[in-house]
Amino acid sequence: MMDDLKTTRRGRHRAVLTAASAASLCVAVAACGSSGGHKSSGTGSGGGSGGASLTTLKIAYDFPGIDFEAVPFVVGNKQGFYAKQHLKVSVIIPPDTSTTVKMVARGLADIGFDTTADVAFARASNIPITSIGNYSMQNNWGLITNPGDPVNINQLKGKSIGVFTDSWTKSMMPFVLKAGHVTASEVKEIIFTSNDLTPMLAHKIDIATNTTNYALAGIKSSTGKNPEVALGTKFGAPNVPIWDYTAMSSWLQSHGTEAREFLAATAQATQWAISHPTQAVNEFIAAYPKNGESAKYNQIGWKATIPFLKNKQGRLLTQTNTEWTQITGALKSAKQISTVYPPSKYYTNAYLPK
Repeated sequence: MMDDLKTTRRGRHRAVLTAASAASLCVAVAACGSSGGHKSSGTGSGGGSGGASLTTLKIAYDFPGIDFEAVPFVVGNKQGFYAKQHLKVSVIIPPDTSTTVKMVARGLADIGFDTTADVAFARASNIPITSIGNYSMQNNWGLITNPGDPVNINQLKGKSIGVFTDSWTKSMMPFVLKAGHVTASEVKEIIFTSNDLTPMLAHKIDIATNTTNYALAGIKSSTGKNPEVALGTKFGAPNVPIWDYTAMSSWLQSHGTEAREFLAATAQATQWAISHPTQAVNEFIAAYPKNGESAKYNQIGWKATIPFLKNKQGRLLTQTNTEWTQITGALKSAKQISTVYPPSKYYTNAYLPK
């Protein structure tokens, strides 16, 4: 199992909640309450809050294994940003890639680290989950090929393309196929549940689909060379954030202070990790020495993530009406959801630091 997790991370692509699995949450939400945070004794390191007790916030990760995108959480604890807000963050690893929203909905976690598409699907099934801040600011999903072998969008016919069953891939692929003037039946879509980069490196498939930070980490750490990347946005896909922080509306109503404290400290931790990338990754490795990947992989991956963390105005976390209109519109056009609500149904900036 550990070997499988290692290759999964190396070729990682985030799967999102499907409409069917989101619908199954309705019963769970009715049956379960909010966890509401958990008091624990102790202090944060690197400038903590003295002997004051800290409120532990449980963060449900989006993947069944820890990796470099968790760097801000580690930094927040290690450098004392959370402790200054009287918080301690505990990252909870889900059993699979479609459980994060379920964990938050059932009160097993306070805050989710998942995707904007997860929010759209949850809301489509009347699950009152809200995005409270962006993790990333751009859509860095695309077609990935071996170093020195760039994608030719006009020669997709007959190509074998590694795809995932998550809705992000499903919503992005129509843009790629349209740009290549082909239909899904004219290419060979090979479904993967974990890793499509290793098969591509072995020339078992022609093209992989993935996000650039994971593609760069996996391929450059293995070959020493950069992969060829054709971003989906080049072919008309919306340039919208992929990952975000979420919480149940009921939890936010009674724990708005904790939400504000969490986002304020996370913004500081993220900025620190951007400014000190090597040290930040070293702290992550020290916290998770059995993360399953090499130091080189994690360093490359985090540094490849940094360019996507701020918007054009240089701000972290902030969301906009436009991005939510675009992502829900894309999901509807891909027939992943049938109804699009006003942006305020999906997100709020009310808990962001001023």
